[in-house]
Order: sequence, then C-alpha cells, then structure tokens
Amino acid sequence: MRAVRHIRREDVPGALAISLVELGSDYLSERDFLDAIDSDSQFCIVSEDDGRITGFGICRVFGPSEEPEVLGLPDCPEREIVLSHDLCGIIDSVSVDDSVKGTGAGSAIVEECRRELASRGCTLTCAMAWRSVSGRTNIAGILKRLGMRESVAIEGYWNGMVDSPEGHHCPECGAPCRCHGVFWYMESRFPHTSFLG
Repeated sequence: MRAVRHIRREDVPGALAISLVELGSDYLSERDFLDAIDSDSQFCIVSEDDGRITGFGICRVFGPSEEPEVLGLPDCPEREIVLSHDLCGIIDSVSVDDSVKGTGAGSAIVEECRRELASRGCTLTCAMAWRSVSGRTNIAGILKRLGMRESVAIEGYWNGMVDSPEGHHCPECGAPCRCHGVFWYMESRFPHTSFLG
C-alpha cells in the first residue's frame, strides 16, 4: 500500500539513501531534508510503500529576488517569466528507488508537490529536470502529463548547484558533470484551480 505525504524526521535516512544512488554523493545531505521539515519556504513529499520510503521530492517557494540562488538561469526569456511572478514554486530533487520505478510513485510525488505549491499561492511552478549525457530526461513524462512546458537546457548546470571545486559528482558521467539542467514551467494566475483534469 502506497502513501504520499510530508517527510518526517524518521524518513530522512531512507530518502537520503535514495538520493545518494540517484543524484550522487554531493547533491543532497541529511541537512537538506531536515531543512525541508523545519522551513516555511520548503517542504518534502515522500512516497512510502509498505512502511519503506521509496521516493521523495523537495520543493521550495520563492520570490523573484531569489531566482539567482534557486535557479541560476542565464539571461533568457524563461528567466524573465520567472521574474514576472510574485511567488514561484520549484519541484526540485525528485527521485524514486529502482524498485518502484514505473509504478506511479514519481507521478504521485510530483502531483502532490504541485498541489501544495498551488495551495501556497504560487502562480508559476517550475522544475529543473536532469538530462543525462545519453539524452534521457529523468522526469519528462511526468512533467508533460502535469501540463508543464520544456524550455531552455543548460549544459553542465549541476556543477553550479554543488559546493565542490571539481563540479558535481554525477552518477552517470562523473565530475565535472556534463549533463544538462532542463527548465520546465507552467503558469497559472489562479493557483487554486485544478490542474489534474
């Protein structure tokens, strides 16, 4: 039986274990998960299958002045879109365990993240998806079903998101990472309306 809910402190080791495999050793730490529990501007949604944490999504609510820290987009039309919204939400760091891939766990997490961002008043929801050097984008299908639009792709994006002089230690291509960050977004001037159809 699957439950999708907010993370609890006792869930952190399970979520961190998934992160280490899926996102690499230097991307998220225990502190990142704890911060998502204790913050007003962040939250983390987990999937739990039969008592075991099988996936997570960390989200953040932010304003235009925080765009450089949260997204770090280059000068492009997409950055201007972000800056035009008073309150944005990013669905970030979504990962699921290999044992539940293809079972809907990722979709359930992302849909719950989007619901909560809308309930917090975000009129723009975005995600930075990971496109590997082999060309696979990790959650493209989920984001499309949610109604998000793919836009700018930035090569080596993840190197700027870690505190490591050699760049991100990518599980696929090593350090520095050569994968792309792909910006996806959807706008809604009426954040409380249904988006699932």
